[in-house]
Amino acid sequence: MSTLIQNLQSLAGGNGQLNFNARRFIQENFTRSWVLLLWLVVLFYISGRVVSGQLTASPIITIVILLAWLISLSITAINEVTRRHSLATHWLRDNLYSSFTNALLTLVLTLLIVSAIRGFWGYAVVRASFSTDAEVAAQTLAQWENPGANWGAVIDNFRNLMVFRFPREEQWRILTTLFMLIGLAIPSIAIYREQYRRSVIRRVWTVLWLLSPFVAFILLLGIKDSSFLPWLNPEQFWGGLLLTIIISVFAIVASFPLGLLLALGRRSQIRGIPAWLTYGAAIAVTIWGLATSTPQNLEAARSLSERILAFWPLMILLIAFLFQRNFNGNVVALGSTLYIEVVRGVPLITVLFMSIILFPILLPPGTEILGTWRVMVAVALFAAAYLAENVRGGLQSISKGQYEAADAIGLNTFQKYRQIILPQALRAVIPAIVGQFIGLFKDTTLVAIVGLLDLLGVANLISAQPDWLGVRREPYIFIAFIYFVGSAIMAGYSRRLEARLGVGER
Repeated sequence: MSTLIQNLQSLAGGNGQLNFNARRFIQENFTRSWVLLLWLVVLFYISGRVVSGQLTASPIITIVILLAWLISLSITAINEVTRRHSLATHWLRDNLYSSFTNALLTLVLTLLIVSAIRGFWGYAVVRASFSTDAEVAAQTLAQWENPGANWGAVIDNFRNLMVFRFPREEQWRILTTLFMLIGLAIPSIAIYREQYRRSVIRRVWTVLWLLSPFVAFILLLGIKDSSFLPWLNPEQFWGGLLLTIIISVFAIVASFPLGLLLALGRRSQIRGIPAWLTYGAAIAVTIWGLATSTPQNLEAARSLSERILAFWPLMILLIAFLFQRNFNGNVVALGSTLYIEVVRGVPLITVLFMSIILFPILLPPGTEILGTWRVMVAVALFAAAYLAENVRGGLQSISKGQYEAADAIGLNTFQKYRQIILPQALRAVIPAIVGQFIGLFKDTTLVAIVGLLDLLGVANLISAQPDWLGVRREPYIFIAFIYFVGSAIMAGYSRRLEARLGVGER
């Protein structure tokens, strides 16, 4: 219990009457230390300035808030002294009024939050224009000294923000995909409950979910004929929120199995290359390099550093030593570790630039891969490295006894990980995985830098339209709301899944 509450209780007599000692009260709550006194003086000053400013800006609302704060604080204090709390005052005591600091911070934050809401409401609604006619919107905003939002730019470009140039006559593809996903999602609420755990319908529904990304991809891409050529060119027709969702979903779906394999590969303990073979091959290659490369490099060397670099084959022996020391000759663990660390060591934008600029150089002459495919694969490969580390953390949390128990009942390696290890490991890292997926969903905005017109890319184009020159804030606010809603949905599902699986409880 807080210091304030303890002091109030100590001032109450055994019969519930208040025996107030002002000197003791001030000493224990204000002058107990110079740090506390200084902090309270600063906080009182800040509170006074905030209250004064809000009284000037909005006197009625501020007075109402002050009265509500004073009344609720007084009732809470009296009920604490008399020990006759209601549910409301008990909650207020524990969450808002547990000390003088918290009581003042509650007032200040309430005033600031209400001020922010009032300011945004004035900007977004009261002084805003919703006309899609640029001239009418300009006249509406001109009547205000401090004009608000010009939502006409968003309304006029709503379809562009959602699907960009996707043909209207082909819009049935998007609707069909949407209805398919809704048709799968609604029954899933009941099908994936505990009572249907081993039912046939649950297995069928899982298969349908696994097939849904491929069906959605075919619907959105379209197939011309038996040659399986795409009907819709994604470089031309995919954009806006549609492209953002496609990239996000593909990256999440594709990175999950790859991330699992990388995590298992990094922790694999399969028999590696024997030390005698590693060192033997390293010595042979080193001798060959010293005999063929070093003499030529020494003749061409012009400085001490170049002479030292001429003996580069000696590095092969060091690499062989580190390979055996850290990985025991396990090539799978080495490859997985190198991939994870290299990809995690560079930002996503670097990977995107490599996929757009450098990757085509490596392709055979005449081979061309659309930039959309390259970006989607790049994002998935990038996400897989981070997912692998999350899964590895879950695998490390599993006790050795689980592995031994699985071996004791005769499960092979695949069965052990499928039925015992991975379910527990993934359950333990659900918050981390969902957090990564949320970050990945927002990081798709980087594809606008490499020329793809996702949601952010389309929003950037609005301000260049003749009718909406310079209108930037409104599209950004709109897409921020979309990203917030998408992130909130994933976070909400994560909390629901954690509660159902008992994450952190057992």
